[in-house]
Parts: sequence; structure tokens; C-alpha cells
Amino acid sequence: MDLSPEHRDRLRCVAFDAVGTLIEPIPAAAEVYHQVARQHGSRLAAGEIVRRFRQAFRQTERGDRESPAETRLATDEATERERWRAIVTAVIDDVPDPEACFDELYEHFAQPESWDCFPEVPAVLEGLRLAGMLVVLASNFDRRLRTVCDGLAALRNVNCRVISSEVGFRKPSRRFFEALLAAAGCRADEILMVGDDRENDLIGAQQAGLHAVLINRRGPCSPDEIASLTELTGWLANV
Repeated sequence: MDLSPEHRDRLRCVAFDAVGTLIEPIPAAAEVYHQVARQHGSRLAAGEIVRRFRQAFRQTERGDRESPAETRLATDEATERERWRAIVTAVIDDVPDPEACFDELYEHFAQPESWDCFPEVPAVLEGLRLAGMLVVLASNFDRRLRTVCDGLAALRNVNCRVISSEVGFRKPSRRFFEALLAAAGCRADEILMVGDDRENDLIGAQQAGLHAVLINRRGPCSPDEIASLTELTGWLANV
């Protein structure tokens, strides 16, 4: 985050990760899983679902990075749907109709009403636009994100959306960031990437030549982290 004045002067674009950076599920994903699981006959406790969800999500991320070089981090709509089917199946394994349970959860997270922006997001994005910055969404997600963004006023008019299932590669793949450069029409050193995942958003962007900063709302923050997106606005105000 600590860029020299000449680097700041060159910035033209701020790219944001989506989940955990701009938006969060309301209620939390694990809570939704527990509610839907119970409706479908599961007897799993809420705490067990939280544990399983975190473990399954980490395993899919690890699997992406450890896959053969020719397919590493490659994705599309079908792959993303199967990713989430595998997660749901691993988390909720005691319902009579697993497919119906999965379908309900998958559709739930396609609805704008299931998500909300973090409180500072509308003002921060508007401030960036007024400052003449290009604002881009750069997310590991699928086409459901378009419906979600269209239903959230703060994100409806984001300049462009770079979504992994549509570009064919997930972060931290260099090819994802190449797609981001093409969509933004900027050089790598003209873009600041903001996200909440150190490997996907910070290291991946830096290895592709972008500037990057990590948002860490839990604290304490290290030098390459910010606690709120409002800190980003104050920093850019001095450009």
C-alpha cells in the first residue's frame, strides 16, 4: 500500500474483489447452510456446519492450486457449479435429497437480497468515481455475481466486472489478471487491486505487476493491510 508519489500519480484504476471486500452474505453463509440443511432433514449442529464449511472451502482452494499445470486455476460456469456442489455435499451429508438441498443453496446466493455491501462501500466507490478513477470488480465467482451486483445500488454502475468463470481462470492465476488489464484498458502499474485474500488478491496481483493492498477488518493490520475501505479513500485523496 505504501507507494511513492510518482506511483500514485500513475494510478488510473482501482479493482476490488467482491466477497469479503465489497459484499458479504446476509445472514452469514454457514448460518444459511444450517437453516437450509434443517429444512431438508439434516440434524447437523450449527457449529459443525461452520467447521465443515471452512474445511471444505479451504480444500477446494488448495485443490485448485495443486492441480496439473495445464488445468491449474482454469474454470467456467460448469466448473464453478460443481465446485459449490462439492462443498455443499461435503458440509451437508445427512439429507435424503442432496441435490434439492444444493439447488436451494445455489439459488439463494444468486439473489441480491442474500447479500449486502459493507457500510463504507457506497461512499468509497462514489469518491473514487468523483476522483476520476476507473472502478472495476475483479472476483472469483460465477455469473450469479452479475445478478447480485445489478440488485445492489452501490455496485450497479461499477465500470466493468471481471468474473473468473467468464474469463476462464481464477485468481491468483496470471491469466485472470491479464483479463483484468484488458477489461480496464490499463497497464499493470496503473491498477491498484484491493481484496481480502492474501494469496489470491495481494500476492497474485503483485506477481502480475499490479499494486495491491489487503483489507483486514479483523485486525491488527500489517503494513500492507488496511482495516476499512475508508482508509483507501483518504490515501487516494492525496494523489
